[in-house]
Amino acid sequence: MGVNPPHEHVNDGDFNAVRAYWRQAKQSPFWDTRVVDGDQPMGIHYGTLFSSNAIGVAESSLLDNNPSYQQMNVGDVWHWEFGADLEYVCKGTISLSLVFGDQERILAEKVKLIGSDKTTEHFSGTYRLSAVDVAAGFPFVRATFYSEQDVKVYLDYVNIEVVAEDYAGPVSLSVEDDPDGMSLSWTDPLAESQTNFLIYRSEADTDEYQRVGETDQRQWLDEDFVTGKTYDYLVTRQMGEEESGPSPIASRRKVDERPPSAPQGLRAQAFDTEIQLRWDWGDEPDIAHYEVWRKAETDWELIAHRIKKGEYEDIKAPKGIAITYQVYAYDFSGNRSLASQEITTKVKTVWGASFIDLIQDMPIHQALSRELWGTDQVLPRDPDNGIEHPDWSYWGGHPVLDQDGKYHMLVVRWPEAGLKGHWEWPNSTVVHTIADQATGPYRPTGPRAYDYKDALGHNADIVQLNDGSFLLYSLIDWEPTLFSSSAMSGPWQREGVMKINYDTARWQDSRSYQVERNLSGVQLDDGSLLFVTKFGRMMKSTVGILGPYEVLTDVIQKNESIPVRYRHSNYEDPVMWKDEVQFHLLINAFLDKRAIYLRSPDGIHWTFDPGLAYDTEVTQYVDGTRTHWYKLERPHVIQDQYGRATHLSLAALDVPKAEDLSNDTHNSKNLIIPLQVHRRLMLLDDERVFSSASKIKMLIYAEPGFDPVSDLDISSLRFGSSSAVNHGRGAAILKTKESKEGLVLVFEGKSHELTTQDFVGKLIGKTKQGALVEGFVRLIVE
Repeated sequence: MGVNPPHEHVNDGDFNAVRAYWRQAKQSPFWDTRVVDGDQPMGIHYGTLFSSNAIGVAESSLLDNNPSYQQMNVGDVWHWEFGADLEYVCKGTISLSLVFGDQERILAEKVKLIGSDKTTEHFSGTYRLSAVDVAAGFPFVRATFYSEQDVKVYLDYVNIEVVAEDYAGPVSLSVEDDPDGMSLSWTDPLAESQTNFLIYRSEADTDEYQRVGETDQRQWLDEDFVTGKTYDYLVTRQMGEEESGPSPIASRRKVDERPPSAPQGLRAQAFDTEIQLRWDWGDEPDIAHYEVWRKAETDWELIAHRIKKGEYEDIKAPKGIAITYQVYAYDFSGNRSLASQEITTKVKTVWGASFIDLIQDMPIHQALSRELWGTDQVLPRDPDNGIEHPDWSYWGGHPVLDQDGKYHMLVVRWPEAGLKGHWEWPNSTVVHTIADQATGPYRPTGPRAYDYKDALGHNADIVQLNDGSFLLYSLIDWEPTLFSSSAMSGPWQREGVMKINYDTARWQDSRSYQVERNLSGVQLDDGSLLFVTKFGRMMKSTVGILGPYEVLTDVIQKNESIPVRYRHSNYEDPVMWKDEVQFHLLINAFLDKRAIYLRSPDGIHWTFDPGLAYDTEVTQYVDGTRTHWYKLERPHVIQDQYGRATHLSLAALDVPKAEDLSNDTHNSKNLIIPLQVHRRLMLLDDERVFSSASKIKMLIYAEPGFDPVSDLDISSLRFGSSSAVNHGRGAAILKTKESKEGLVLVFEGKSHELTTQDFVGKLIGKTKQGALVEGFVRLIVE
């Protein structure tokens, strides 16, 4: 069982016959599992066998399928080894046995495992067969898992091999550099003078061996290899139709100092917000990867490295300016080529086409600090932005400006010292926090936001109802639970669990949990409640806050307005809001670590806006300091009295979730980023924009901090369909007229490109200081 180099693994001793994630609890075809005490699944998790039950058992197939070993003998010595690990620190352990008939021979009993270290513990020994064993026939392997508190015990591998002296392979294998290649030499005390040897090789990052040569000598020269790659070699001795066991494995890497040729054929294709680059893969066999560099204004910056194909798509290309690219090749020896020829191009849209263009620099409340948890990538930072604390892991958070003039946020948290680190989130509680400023600092007002189940809950979100009161959604014991309150500070009254009608047959999707989790909602003008669910489905209740809710739409990936390059990401964590013009939706692609933005006239039919909404590179302070979070998820927005988004609220994590462990230097927090607010607009005379109109008159309102008369760069303004304006087209300005409410803008009426498919018109421009000016106006088009 297990490793059998140079041949394939036997009986799935490395648990790779099936590749699956633990939630799927898929089974190996060579192992049977059963839960003795507990109610959690057992199965395969990416090359391991796991159990989180108090007692779980896994039993292998019979070890009787080695054609070279069909007869066991008394006194045969079997060598065994296995590797195991513990997910988190607890009393979890594992035992390994051989079972001959009804006789269990314990090889290792309840060995000590170290949790939270992400390191496999290894155990080994020998077992000598007895007469009773031989009489019972070939055994199977039994692994017994012991755990507590739903912590996973992982069995990484099991190797069982027979020690047979006659089958011992060559010894003392060595590999040395040779002017013509890599020279192997070995000794073999069991070989005769004319014995034939087989040479096998694998690349060092795999365990798949290929036969690369044979010889009747005790040395062999490998002349067909790639310089710079590391290879593992082993040798076997031919024994008639059989082979001996393997020699020891020897590794070697031969390098040179010759750089590869500069990449050729660099070409670019421009899209709305992306630049697709392609180049010819070089002829040299030792090319390992490529780097892509970009110059948007003056300085070159590295935007992609270790690219292992001859193409790259820049999805964050700056808008409105020419961009120059060049590419470098690297070989396996680490040598870098000269630069490719440069190529210059420009994306098709202008600044203001994407939600990400609204993101502003974060203010610094007191000072940036390095005396905080986190990797160097998130230091220094402002600990007073949002909410963070070394003793608590904060996640999500929907800040709301309440009638008291304070900013209130119900946010979930769990103890940083919790057993499972970040994966303590199912035990999170909801806490009420308050701040004087939108960006924080937010401070808890008590240990819990509501009394029910001591405020247990996750994915907490707020819906402000039409009467000014609030609805709180909280996932409690995996049930979508609603609370109500007249104020964000509470008290919160539990209303009950939402009832949702989800037809798995109609939607051909059995994941019914998706309509209960990660909900974000609004109340419509008619009093009905509309929610967007985990994967972007819309559902609505017209009969009260608890429903029943009817699911109206499919998952976000079925929205054909989303370009294919974005459509097939793994989306969750939506947030929906409405202002006086339209509905808005952000939804996070958690594997790609980016989000998209869509708009709708009714909250049901959604249209994609070009480019990204945000990614993990958007956090910059007003002094130019940047942080680079590993994850930015759970988006929410702060809204003003007109419903406009003024700030983006995000959950921030400095490392992968599995690496945020108990009592370590990693953690999560709430982060709040200012947004450029949409300007308020009103069409004058009528809400219709006629295709035959010679002029379009529009009022842009003055607001605190914005005087359109003195601030606007009038010549920069364009108005029309979102598509036209996003691409730098649209109606041009003819004249302006001051108004007591702001400034009347008069546009020519022929170039707006508005059609009956447009429910809003869009304005893009800039101020005299170069700041983005953007706004939408609701319209009816004839």
